[in-house]
Amino acid sequence: MKQHRKPTINEQADFFKFSVPFPILGPGLIFIIGFLLASFNLETYGQQAGQEKNPAIKVFRAGAAMSSITPKIGTSINGGFQDRSVLHVHDDTHARSLVLDDGITKLAIVTLDLCMAYRETIDKAKLRAHEFTAIPVENMLISATHTHSGGTACSVFQSDPDSAYLAFLEERAADAIIRANNNLEPARIGWGFGHESSQVFNRRWKMKSGADRSNPFGGEDQVKMNPGIGNPDLLEPAGPVDPRLPVIAIQSADGRPLAIMANYSLHYVGGTGNGEISADYFGIFAEKIKQMIGADHQDPPFVGMMSNGTSGDINNINFGGEAPKPMPPYAKMEIVANTIAAEAFKVYQNIEYKDWVPLAVAQKEISLGVRKPSAEELQRAEKIISDAKGPQMLTREEIYARETILINDYPERENILLQAIRLGELAITAIPCEVFVEIGLEIKEKSPFDQTFSVSLANGYHGYLPTPEHHALGGYETWRARSSYLEKEASIKVLDNLLDLLGQLKSSPATSRYSQPLNADELDLGETVKLFNGQNLKGWYTFLKDRGKNNDPKEVFTVKDGIIHISGEEWGCITTEEEFEDYKLVVEFKWGGGTHEPRLEKARDSGVLLHSQGKDGNYSGTWMNSIECQIIEGGTGDFIVVGDGTEQFAITCPVAPEKVGGAFVYQPDGDPITVHGGRVNWFGRDPEWKDEIDFRGVNDVENPVGEWNTLECHVLDGEIAVYLNGVLVNKALEVKPRRGKIQIQSEAAEMLVRRVDLSPIL
Repeated sequence: MKQHRKPTINEQADFFKFSVPFPILGPGLIFIIGFLLASFNLETYGQQAGQEKNPAIKVFRAGAAMSSITPKIGTSINGGFQDRSVLHVHDDTHARSLVLDDGITKLAIVTLDLCMAYRETIDKAKLRAHEFTAIPVENMLISATHTHSGGTACSVFQSDPDSAYLAFLEERAADAIIRANNNLEPARIGWGFGHESSQVFNRRWKMKSGADRSNPFGGEDQVKMNPGIGNPDLLEPAGPVDPRLPVIAIQSADGRPLAIMANYSLHYVGGTGNGEISADYFGIFAEKIKQMIGADHQDPPFVGMMSNGTSGDINNINFGGEAPKPMPPYAKMEIVANTIAAEAFKVYQNIEYKDWVPLAVAQKEISLGVRKPSAEELQRAEKIISDAKGPQMLTREEIYARETILINDYPERENILLQAIRLGELAITAIPCEVFVEIGLEIKEKSPFDQTFSVSLANGYHGYLPTPEHHALGGYETWRARSSYLEKEASIKVLDNLLDLLGQLKSSPATSRYSQPLNADELDLGETVKLFNGQNLKGWYTFLKDRGKNNDPKEVFTVKDGIIHISGEEWGCITTEEEFEDYKLVVEFKWGGGTHEPRLEKARDSGVLLHSQGKDGNYSGTWMNSIECQIIEGGTGDFIVVGDGTEQFAITCPVAPEKVGGAFVYQPDGDPITVHGGRVNWFGRDPEWKDEIDFRGVNDVENPVGEWNTLECHVLDGEIAVYLNGVLVNKALEVKPRRGKIQIQSEAAEMLVRRVDLSPIL
């Protein structure tokens, strides 16, 4: 038998140069050009790389670290209407950092144990981190947790930051990224979602007519924040909650825990001692989860992180319930942290890790209007301030009069930074506000990704972000101040732009784990298993439509002279007894002369079905649900999702901008699409293809009827590359499921198979 080898790139170029006639200067030529641009000489590449194996595989890496950001005693604590001074440090506050690297894209995610932080401070930290790590500043997400017992890093109400502390923060936030980058090592990533509803309650309540609903501007609202437990004037909460608990887990290649990042839509807990610094439940959670997974005393240390979700109108007080017994300082924080950590641990125990996922970041700066006071409102505020007894504002009216005067000096418009991050099929959005829960829920619902969550107080601080409906209801979160000043339509614009960023990430060309198209010959292969032993169908069983398993009276499948003869007289398949995952499959086949009704004069048709799972005959009574690599005259190498209508069976392929004949067409540098049914044709399928016997397309790689062909399916980490006679004809970047049995079809055409070899990829 002639030894099989893949043609060089020059040979492939010659093939297309002389095989493709000039008149196909349309879709066909576009496909070929795209193919040639993306193709490469695998053998030459291997020679250039020396003897090194796996030269094309990108290694996923991760690193984590913490840096202390505890303020000095005597400096400011913000989070209230009045300023407070640091008298004691109960527990240190930190910048907690996670750096991820997929081999091309590197990004950093940081949480700061702060109430909020200026964008200017965060931007300077990003620039410093970039100087040491080369991570693009746009690939950094730095958010505040919203502890109300951290150092002041942003002027809100009557607290102002110390300039020395801001400089300290810039350095320490950057250092956390630099240290995490220094700790990068080969890693695995996974995520899951828990549900904990016992600790989240909407704090805005609609009140009965006649209740005290006054606001500090002399008007009346329809809702009240924190109205008091057991208040007889309560009607109902003004909004929902989000009890979901996303958990991202990172471990080293050998399974050592590196970091866990969770996200929960709970404002903060509070209940500290007087003038005490604390990271609140965010910091306690980080310690609890470390203890639960047994990651104490590691080198480098394990890092737990809790980011704040969309909790602008959420706290952990059930105003519609019974009043709890008084608790000592920090007791409530412990309860909340323990409860959430226990749920996160349950999620953690069931996480499935991936050796590699693509990373991507998109961000956009948008301009929003500022709610400035009118001349009358400004005059009223100035009178209230002039009547105040001292420099410290004591009443609500005085505090908000002062804020009105300060907001009057703001510009007419404010630029805010929005960001979206992709971790495989998980997306994270970042918003520099205290975001209402409805907005986070709508982002999740409308996101094009399988799973999405949002981080609030990210990359700066621009106050509360209520919806227009909540602006109409009024309440503390809508009162104009430096803590709430964006235009009333801001949430709509933020949502629209975030969905646009998510759409960009989803539709942009998918990054592959492989620097070049997957080629198993460049990888470490195990001992080849001959699935067909040349003598019989040992290891296989037959299945025919309307007959079932191992019932083949017409001998549709026989073995003669070392060849599997498939008559095609009845529809069905042979199926392996075993399932397979991560392999190189080689099938040598050729067409016989016979065809049968109902395809007597139709193109000869068959196929190899990969990742076959479930019940025999579940698809049209004939085949298991699977991913088909089609074998058909003019279309060998097409993908078909032989699915069950769910997301369990799907392929994601880069495709050309336009369909041909109603079908997607593989284009190496095309935008990825995901299909749960239907097909993605090989790159050179003739646009004029007809379902007729002996069809030959102008670009066909398949040999003429009666000659042997070699079909190879290279399968690894959810990717499939299909080679026909040494030419890469189709590629899937993500396949569901990733393992299963192998079927070879009988589909009204006579086909002969002389080789079915499987080599596991190690």
